Amino acid sequence: MQIIAILSDYDGTLSPINYSNSDNKTGLHTNHGNQIELYRVLWEISRKRAIAIISTKDFNFLHDRTRFANILSCMMRIETIILKHIDSDTCYKNRCVEKSMLNVEFKILNMNSQKLESIIDRISLKFKNVSVYRKLAFKSNLLGGVTIDWHHLDNWNSIKKKIEQVVLRISNEVNDSSKYPLFVQTYSSHPFVDIFSTMCSKEIAYDNICKIIDNSDVNRFKSKNILYLGNSPNRRKVSIYKTIRT
Repeated sequence: MQIIAILSDYDGTLSPINYSNSDNKTGLHTNHGNQIELYRVLWEISRKRAIAIISTKDFNFLHDRTRFANILSCMMRIETIILKHIDSDTCYKNRCVEKSMLNVEFKILNMNSQKLESIIDRISLKFKNVSVYRKLAFKSNLLGGVTIDWHHLDNWNSIKKKIEQVVLRISNEVNDSSKYPLFVQTYSSHPFVDIFSTMCSKEIAYDNICKIIDNSDVNRFKSKNILYLGNSPNRRKVSIYKTIRT
């Protein structure tokens, strides 16, 4: 069976769970032999097969950490970025970006970025000790998502339900029956909540990437099998194949 592309989660699959977002732009810094070897192998694979990353994180976070990738689906499909490989240790002024695509209308992103800022203000007043990480769109620099994180607190699991309930309540109040509501993603076993400017999911991101691959030069393959490595937000890790039908 011919594999034409690999789609993979980032956090928890290609790296340990990382709780920071755009505020932390540090690239891959690890002395762990397995991690270094994994990235070397991915670089080699990406020269022959497409590698796409699906993540809740934004481009600022993923850029230096996934230099081997050909496609990034940022913020779970809100923004898709097609990359070209740069033979350099650094990518000056994001020269690797070949094309960036917003998968939500600009007016909705602009409007809902203001809602997200309102939520940040209210959550920060309610919980002084939580961390807030902004997720930014690549071109517009508009706020596309927010992570409310409390993993650094002692016994974080004991306040998980309370924080989630408050985040959901405030988000519902800010949405106020809007035609274009924000989307809140909670997690069964992680101490953070993500809020996005529109409905999004790994499944939608996966389908978007499949369409890009289906329209690319990998069409020369008759059997278009894609390997997915990762997990849904609240389920166990899976590895599956998908065949694109033409």
